[in-house]
Amino acid sequence: MKCKDCRIDKLSHEFPVDTISQKCSHVSGFCLRCLMKRLDVQKPNPTQQKCPECNAVLSRQEIKDLNLAWEKASFRVDIENVLELKLNNKNNLDHNGEITEGDFYVILLNGTKLNFKLEKIKTVEALKEAIKKQTNVENSKQKLIHKGVELQTFSSPGRIKKQLSDYSIVAESHIQLMVLLYSISKELSINALTFDLFWGYPKTGGDFLDGTCMLYTGTGSNSKHYRTFDYNTRNFIDVPNMSHSGDVMDNINQRGHHRITANLASMPHNVTKLYFILSAFNSPNIGCFPNPSFKMFDPSYPEIQLCSYTIRSAATSKAVIMCIVEKSEKGDWNIFEIGKLSDGNVWNYTPILNTITKDIDNICIIDGNLNKKLYWQILAEDLMKSISEWELSIKDVIFQYDNDPKHIANLTKD
Repeated sequence: MKCKDCRIDKLSHEFPVDTISQKCSHVSGFCLRCLMKRLDVQKPNPTQQKCPECNAVLSRQEIKDLNLAWEKASFRVDIENVLELKLNNKNNLDHNGEITEGDFYVILLNGTKLNFKLEKIKTVEALKEAIKKQTNVENSKQKLIHKGVELQTFSSPGRIKKQLSDYSIVAESHIQLMVLLYSISKELSINALTFDLFWGYPKTGGDFLDGTCMLYTGTGSNSKHYRTFDYNTRNFIDVPNMSHSGDVMDNINQRGHHRITANLASMPHNVTKLYFILSAFNSPNIGCFPNPSFKMFDPSYPEIQLCSYTIRSAATSKAVIMCIVEKSEKGDWNIFEIGKLSDGNVWNYTPILNTITKDIDNICIIDGNLNKKLYWQILAEDLMKSISEWELSIKDVIFQYDNDPKHIANLTKD
């Protein structure tokens, strides 16, 4: 994405994840860095800080949220901060010069950030156990990715425990966690699957959440939106084995359903991902609806639930991206939990499409394809690391020279 202010192409996670104010009706076209500079300019009049695009006045809480997002932004690379981190950890280096103490982070697709300490967790297995304690996600359901590479628990052959250091994980590293809900291999005799997106009625009565499925082709940075199934567009000629039920309202149990049935085995070969979304139709946000949920079953055996997932808190967002069904290189389909909140609904899918693009861009290598933007960012981070190490070496030389007894003696003579 290109920032409207600095005109530089940047990664999507360098932009605010949502509208910067409830009064804004647009996703920010300013990167977070430029946005914070604009707000700094307006600081002399803190009660009138405005969105630089639509002039909507930001509340104190919205300004506080932006400042917090800026402080925690993972993309910020500051040489002084790197130097300070290196100097503070100078005594915590292994024989390869890597930091063996400090914090590192695991990020879920919904934005949740888990904090761990290098000195307490050394292996991938130990990390998965620690994640399980915090999230209740079984080890076998965890897919961990660092700089585009999936972390393996054991080496093959030999089944030797893999160390975090094997994946160059050091202090301040960020690891992506994808939670596997279900895996559909070619060997499974499942001809079709029904994805049931459902919700409880709000207090105002039988209002609708809209269940939507967005199909994508390609992988990595080449992913493109292909088709959208919703209550209004239930079928496509070129995707004949997929359909949308439309509104299915259960007034007795006060529950609404949108059911999308798909035969993944006969999906067009270029389709690689299916995103399932719930969005508010008339209500101001999905927080008005109790327990927006998703479950999956074989329509031939609807009583047997294959997997399910419920959003704990939908907050004030208009939509939630429930899950992704992704095709692997082997042709198997894997279902991953997302739970990512977003703006947008059936009247305007653009914010949802933007959120999905950000999720796709988060991973450097998908099915063997390189995401060039993130690849170059990683190279830049490695370059900054090399520069900081070089500066530290220079500082060490100067320090040693200044404290050399012969040099001090010469200064005394002079």
